[in-house]
Amino acid sequence: MRTITSADLTPFDWTSAATSYRGRLPHLSQPGAIYFITFRLADSLPQEVAQRWNEEKSIWLADNPPPWPPEVEREYHRKFTMRLERWLDAGRGECVLKQPKLRAEIHTSLLHDDGKSYELGDFVIMPNHVHVLLRPLTESPVSKLLGPAKGASARRINSSLGTQGTLWMDESFDHIIRGMDSLKKFQRYIANNPTKSGLSALEFTHEQRWHLE
Repeated sequence: MRTITSADLTPFDWTSAATSYRGRLPHLSQPGAIYFITFRLADSLPQEVAQRWNEEKSIWLADNPPPWPPEVEREYHRKFTMRLERWLDAGRGECVLKQPKLRAEIHTSLLHDDGKSYELGDFVIMPNHVHVLLRPLTESPVSKLLGPAKGASARRINSSLGTQGTLWMDESFDHIIRGMDSLKKFQRYIANNPTKSGLSALEFTHEQRWHLE
């Protein structure tokens, strides 16, 4: 387990983020910054619900480009992040990741690129989504960071299930860690997410990889 201190937190450059902003997130990842990223199964939400959520979010982001003052950031998370998390925590849609062998495929895939394109922090694999803390090691679109892990796990899971097609939706990269208090909050969220959702230890995989000081 690696120890993370305040000295390890690189200040986030909102100027760079706003420059690369094109009406929607994500922006380019910034090496050294820490991100909280969620990706979910393609069938974890009804199509019409996911479409309406994405449309509302795109309109809101177009009207409220970053950088955001704290009150606007809170509004964004209330309107979009918290709504999505409530749906996911309710276990709606496909929840095939309750199967230990399928969660193991994701676990293996996440660890494969650790130390290459990103430094992997705490994560939890839920029945229909995955929460990850990570630090990019290269500058590239945030959506590309977990691409290889998602692709490898999708191939293995589809093979195991005898299915084809898209397994994962695009990431939700809504949280950029801007201080030790924020990092501790999201580490607690990852650890407590299964209990909040009423899961047993057999229905999720959680790994704490960063010790915070």
